[in-house]
Amino acid sequence: MTEGRSAEENAETPEKLASLHGATRRMMRADSREAVADIAATAATDVLGFSLHTVRLYDPDTDRLLPTAVSAALEERTGGRSAYDRGETVQWDAFEDGELLVFQDVTEIDDDVPRAGQGSMLVAPLDDHGVVTLGSDRSGDIDRGDAELARVLAANVEAAMDRARRRATLAERTARLERQNERLDRFASIVSHDLRNPLSVARGYVDLARETGDVEELESAAEALDRIDALVDSMLELARQGAAVDDPEPVRLSTVAAAAWSTVDAPAAALDVDGDAEVLADPERLRTLLENCFRNSVEHGGDDVRIVVEPLPDGGFAVADDGDGIDSDDRDAVFDRGYTTADDGTGVGLATVREIANAHGWTADVTEGDEGGARFEFAPSR
Repeated sequence: MTEGRSAEENAETPEKLASLHGATRRMMRADSREAVADIAATAATDVLGFSLHTVRLYDPDTDRLLPTAVSAALEERTGGRSAYDRGETVQWDAFEDGELLVFQDVTEIDDDVPRAGQGSMLVAPLDDHGVVTLGSDRSGDIDRGDAELARVLAANVEAAMDRARRRATLAERTARLERQNERLDRFASIVSHDLRNPLSVARGYVDLARETGDVEELESAAEALDRIDALVDSMLELARQGAAVDDPEPVRLSTVAAAAWSTVDAPAAALDVDGDAEVLADPERLRTLLENCFRNSVEHGGDDVRIVVEPLPDGGFAVADDGDGIDSDDRDAVFDRGYTTADDGTGVGLATVREIANAHGWTADVTEGDEGGARFEFAPSR
């Protein structure tokens, strides 16, 4: 490239434009601004003939122009490019003013960037995305045709980056909606699952009161309804604040276990709590965890199952039963949402158990109990 273009070089312009259009089509298919920058950098060399070039993207978090795509020739010559702070370089002038700048002698540029040797340089703005810098190692090597092709390249890069940003925004919104829908589905399944048992208990006491005329039975029904109310509040709080338990408190294991057991409809089953230990937990979520463990034992171990809750030395606790236990091949899957071996199971209960354990920062493991049944152990993560 020289200031005086030959007829042969002028004849190359339509071919360069066609090649540039091909590069533009590739840029329009790119899914990120960084990918667009890489394609633009390749076009700067292969199409426009500039072996020295850098595409810089503006980072609003640091208020800098960051080198995103740098030619190998420029890296070899300068040892890589650094980020530019606001106002310290001519790239910032082009970015802020929105004007293409041409320098036929880089040694005359007054900024804070050290340059090795002579050369010429062109800086084209990319709207709010950043700038593209094209350079030659010879002074006076940029003519009007080069500048016009650079304008076309910059305009196409800008349009492609706008498109990539819109696609990224749309993809992010879609992913966010999918996550919200997934949370709503999970919330609905958890609510319906956890409300079913106390609702059944309340209905049973109401029916008993009708049959016997004993209004004292309604007191037990009212307690079950209070549990439903507390569950709804807990679920809504979980939906509003997320899964993490940020402020656990010392909770007496025997007290919460007894409260959880009161909503389990299994008169022939038995619950034993070993000792009177305390655990750091959210009381309502711990109760929900135990309720689901107890219901799982009843569903799989039978109406006369015996369940034991005992503390662990590391501050955790275990829930064990004397039922049929869980096959070793199934133990890795029992906490998966939707997994169940019961004909009428939902696969929600133990998934909820694991989510509550995770929210507390606990591990959740299933093993074989001392009496051959299932044993669930919950311990603080180390």
